[in-house]
Amino acid sequence: MKKFVQAVIVIYLLVFQTALFSQINSTTNSRVVALLDLTLKNAETSDAELYSARYILKTAGIPFIVTTDINVAKNYGTVLASSKFDLTTFTTPEKDSVISYVNRGGVLIAPNVKDPYFNNLFGISANLNSNARYLVKFNSFLNDPSFKWLNDTMEQTISLGKNTYTAVINSRNYTTAGALSLAVFDDNTTAITKKASGNGTAYALGFSFKNLIVTNQQNLDFNAHRFYSNGFEPTSDAVMLFVKGIYLAHAPRAVWLHTSPYNSKTSLMITHDIDATSAYDTMHYYSDYENSMGIKASYFFTTHYINDGLLSDFYNLNSIPKVQDVLNKGHIAGSHSVGHFPDFDEENVFPLGVLGNTSSNYLPYNFGTGSTTAGSVLGETEVSKKLLDSNFGLNIKTFRAGYLCFNDKIINALDTTGYTNSTTLSAADILTNFPFQQRKDRSTSGMLTNVWEFPMTISDVFSSNPISTTNYPQKVATWLDVINRNMANNAPNVLLIHPTRLYKLTAQQNLLNALPAGVFVTNLDKFAEYWQKRDQIAFTSKISNDTLTIIVPAAQLPLDPMLSFVVDKGQLLTHIKAQDEFGNPITVIKSNFNTNDIILYFENYPALGIRSYSDLPANNLFINCFPNPSNNNCNFDFRLDQTSKVKLEITDMLGNEIAMLIDTSLNEGWQSVSFNTSDLSTGIYFYKLKVDSKSVTKKLIISR
Repeated sequence: MKKFVQAVIVIYLLVFQTALFSQINSTTNSRVVALLDLTLKNAETSDAELYSARYILKTAGIPFIVTTDINVAKNYGTVLASSKFDLTTFTTPEKDSVISYVNRGGVLIAPNVKDPYFNNLFGISANLNSNARYLVKFNSFLNDPSFKWLNDTMEQTISLGKNTYTAVINSRNYTTAGALSLAVFDDNTTAITKKASGNGTAYALGFSFKNLIVTNQQNLDFNAHRFYSNGFEPTSDAVMLFVKGIYLAHAPRAVWLHTSPYNSKTSLMITHDIDATSAYDTMHYYSDYENSMGIKASYFFTTHYINDGLLSDFYNLNSIPKVQDVLNKGHIAGSHSVGHFPDFDEENVFPLGVLGNTSSNYLPYNFGTGSTTAGSVLGETEVSKKLLDSNFGLNIKTFRAGYLCFNDKIINALDTTGYTNSTTLSAADILTNFPFQQRKDRSTSGMLTNVWEFPMTISDVFSSNPISTTNYPQKVATWLDVINRNMANNAPNVLLIHPTRLYKLTAQQNLLNALPAGVFVTNLDKFAEYWQKRDQIAFTSKISNDTLTIIVPAAQLPLDPMLSFVVDKGQLLTHIKAQDEFGNPITVIKSNFNTNDIILYFENYPALGIRSYSDLPANNLFINCFPNPSNNNCNFDFRLDQTSKVKLEITDMLGNEIAMLIDTSLNEGWQSVSFNTSDLSTGIYFYKLKVDSKSVTKKLIISR
């Protein structure tokens, strides 16, 4: 009888546990992450840990709620703890509740597990803190589902600080006792554990989110970067992608908010710094070319109205029409400061200052050696914006500092003077390629502002072996490498080119011509608009049998057409639909995406702004001439979809042949032809490209 009663009790417990497991995993909540806010429980003096955890979920596009109540959190499929499990973080009943949550089917992700009460849950027997570990190496050979996005060697080993420092960020290793070691530190101790417990899974991370997210964003990372720019450095991104991988592994057919507009796979923001007389004189070649391609780029103007030892007063009555010409072509203006001073990041030279600056009373000066005098951060940001706004009827939103000098008070000033975007920090230097909301005072505890940082990813500035007329193809290859690696993470790219030399225009054209399919080419302000709208979106999803439904609150409709959703392994589903909370359908476009995913978007690419040139229709010929107007030389670029018979000729206005540049068969791919125009008289000519039976004719202007 006793054995019978025990058996009944066991069966009852199993049924009860299964029912609880089913309760978690059969509702919409099972597909939502509960971010457990431990700020107060751990007596933290700022929101840096919570912000960092929230940033991970927001950037990953994962639906989540934030709660301080464990009883609320345990109703969701995954719980992400914002900060440490210390000895005093939880009461004993709360600890038991956390353990019970995992055992009945929940997924728990916790950083810095110190309390031994949880050792069995996480499959560990001890832990040890240290500030002398410099790398985290994911054990990619395990092929754990959480590694779905960690497919680059630079993601599989991430940096915690430069190994020449005696101390970097704090990290915690674990002695495993039943757990799987997903990652190790450079001293070969375990950095991340995974343990199946009951019907659920518990992950222990050996670092804080603050130290690998907001600390890096503020560039306080003990020089952890492995490149300064023109390289792929994804340390912070890898943490986010790892958490995203855990979520996808435990939420069948999970949905996330995409990180690139429409159904593109990555974005390329083209930006130019106009910070010298030569840039003002040459930029029209760039703006003309971009305009001919339907691209609207960002031009950051230095309003240098002072004639000092560094630069002439090139922002003047002669330069204003040149700026207007760029704006007339639809390009977007931003500020690149007043003085372009190399010591702008020295706070004792450039204090915050006060408001009320004008071009009449703000007169900084640098003799060419030594420190700048009479400068301020508010002076640089306020006056440059006022000049551009008043001279051209604009509302300047974006700022980039000269020399990418990041003053501790720059965000304070930008927020005060009405900017919403900054692009001064180098993506590799701050270990992330994704945008983030900036804080005041360059502090992890600084107040959040309305200013978003869009890190500069690739540029024409190389610390060694500078770009030149002979090596620019190699620089283009470097840019393409970074873009392709960011594309694998659907991360954006910001390209900076100083338009001072025509060979750099050729480099830009070669880059655009070689872009892989799926790149959305745009300007920084346009992408910023998209990203800030993305930040406001909340959604949930549910799955029933073979039908997935995405639910967007009616108050957020209609959605911006640039927004889109991705369904993990969505190609294996029979039905995918979208609706509001009242069941009203939302019209979407569905396409295959990646290997087995589905992307849902609301509008096809606009006529302007997209560009992966491989998306051009097969029956459409593309050819471009640059510079045009031409003085002594010009270049023609065109693409062949297959080996073809090609003719390229120059004619006068009456159709008479002036020069036959090509008359032969050429192989598939991009072609480039140079033509010396010095023998042609000033005037209008035409260039005609004929490929097999198709042809296109365009105007060529010779100007002396």
